Amino acid sequence: MSYQLLNHGYKVFGISSNKKKITKIKKQFYKFGSSFVEHCCDVRDYDELKKIAEKIDKIDLLILNAGIYIPAKTDEPILEIYKDQNDINYMGVINSYIAFLKKMTINKNGIILVMSSISGWIGLPKASAYGPTKAALRSFAQSARYDLKKHGIVVKLCSPGFVKTSATSVNNFYMPGLMEPEDVAIKIIKNLNNSKFEITFPFVFSFLMKFISFLPDKISYYLINKIANHNEKK
Repeated sequence: MSYQLLNHGYKVFGISSNKKKITKIKKQFYKFGSSFVEHCCDVRDYDELKKIAEKIDKIDLLILNAGIYIPAKTDEPILEIYKDQNDINYMGVINSYIAFLKKMTINKNGIILVMSSISGWIGLPKASAYGPTKAALRSFAQSARYDLKKHGIVVKLCSPGFVKTSATSVNNFYMPGLMEPEDVAIKIIKNLNNSKFEITFPFVFSFLMKFISFLPDKISYYLINKIANHNEKK
């Protein structure tokens, strides 16, 4: 995502809790010089996020993309799995939002992109810890629109399907429409300035999941359960 933004002329302030990772990214973007500024920070640390925000003069685009994914078994629940995903995926986004919002309301301009997921549309197998955080982000983005409109800030929601990352690498089942991160970034940037509230892709998979989410619960449960059982047998 950062690479595509830099190519489109943005100055990017990248935040990661992984110092090695963010330092490596900085080296990869050497040709962009000072247009990429790296910060190492855990999104659970609100005070540190505020310090970073104070160093930035103007924010045109705020991408709230904090997230981890760990499959959860509801018949063998582990508290830490639920707590960690809530603290990072949801509260980490809220911490970042509050820390950086003031600069945007002062300038009365900008776009806030909240990264959710198709798994936030309907409950899915193994996603009882992850899915609720994405559903919460969807609701948050929908609600935030009402208050931020008067400040000239546009709120957008991104709900992608499966993306090839370290998070999805733990899945041992077929992931339809699996996308490369660069392709995802291109689609997001292409849709940043249109009137759509929600950006979702790939088309076929997202259309199918949206359709299933509208079905009566008995039917949607049957279909998802059948697909999940089929994947496990492969």
